[in-house]
Amino acid sequence: MTQHNEPDVPVVGGVPVHTLLGGSVPELLPRVLERIKREVPDYRRLPAEELRGDIAGITRDALRAFVRSLREQRPLGESELLQVSASAARRAEEGFPLEAVLAAYHVGVREIFAFIAAQASEGDLPALAATADQVLRFLGAISGAVTSGYLDELRTKLGQEHDSRRTLLSALLAGEPVEAVARAERYLVLTVTLGRHADEGAPTVDTAIAVRRKLRRFLATFEQVCAAPVLASMEGAGGIVLLPLTSGVSEVDWTNWRAVVGRAAQAAGAPVTAAGEDAAAQDVPGAAARTGEVLDVLSWFGREPGLYRIDDVLVEYQLTRPGAARDRLAALLAPLERHPDLLTTLECYLAQQVNRRRTAAALHIHPNTVDYRLRRVQQLTGVDPVQPAGLPRMLAAVAARRAGSGTGRRGAGISGISVT
Repeated sequence: MTQHNEPDVPVVGGVPVHTLLGGSVPELLPRVLERIKREVPDYRRLPAEELRGDIAGITRDALRAFVRSLREQRPLGESELLQVSASAARRAEEGFPLEAVLAAYHVGVREIFAFIAAQASEGDLPALAATADQVLRFLGAISGAVTSGYLDELRTKLGQEHDSRRTLLSALLAGEPVEAVARAERYLVLTVTLGRHADEGAPTVDTAIAVRRKLRRFLATFEQVCAAPVLASMEGAGGIVLLPLTSGVSEVDWTNWRAVVGRAAQAAGAPVTAAGEDAAAQDVPGAAARTGEVLDVLSWFGREPGLYRIDDVLVEYQLTRPGAARDRLAALLAPLERHPDLLTTLECYLAQQVNRRRTAAALHIHPNTVDYRLRRVQQLTGVDPVQPAGLPRMLAAVAARRAGSGTGRRGAGISGISVT
């Protein structure tokens, strides 16, 4: 390595590296671009005009910035990095992969260093080592600028997409005209209750993170099977989801959608109970109201997790509609309000599929005590919950009481028994 009057500037082949590179930009630029095209397949998909224009321009600017940083022995400046960030933002806007952009800079830097090394002579190893250190610093700064610019643009796009989805969801639920912005003619309307993931109760886990993770995995399952974006308003315990249906499909494959809901529950790691109805875009408000009511009925009657339609609970749904009949059914249990132990035993007995031994075990009492309390229920209400004739009436009375009080949406229900 020959001496130079700027001792901190690496000298290769008797020439300062910045001088060597500065005079070779016209030669280096096509070599760098050709190597990027060869080693990063995504760049071969770009229009030739973009490669010759924007890509060539930012490559030339980055090379010149590196030359200046070598000459002045300084890191890249803010304005230089802003150029890199702006170019990366344009790639994000085009949907070009971030990993391809980063790979292109790495490939370009390797080509530049190979060019410098080819000019080295015997004794230039210390200068090459110093240059390699500066090359790595340059690449680190470039990578940070690329990532920052790309992700900033991506966050902007995601925010706009989120706002667009939220606006469309609100319009659909409000029954406003959406012909100009609707992404589907028909939707599968789901009102959903999500159980707790195990992580939500773990003392060492951030509950908010566990909830967001559960919701993200739940919704991602639907995104995978829907051609258009899914619209959702979800919190930790549930919410509403609108799934766009394929145009031209007149019949909904409920078996398939039950399987999809099952996969979504598995992905979320939590039990999922959903009420669904397919509806035209203009009919979404009514469908959303009905599925919400059906979900209440599913809770009041303690149905197992899964996807249900109103057809699955027609009798239960009708029994719990507001009116004189529901009020009178609920009033049937009024005498038990003064005897909480009797009411609790009755509800547990129905939830345990009218099995007295399981009821006794659940309440930690003797089976004979269960028998005594059920006899007292019969004496106070005039309806025997043990006999086949009285069971449907008592079942309906408990559900009517819950419907009237608005309780039971996430509580224990009357498991495994249907009113027929």
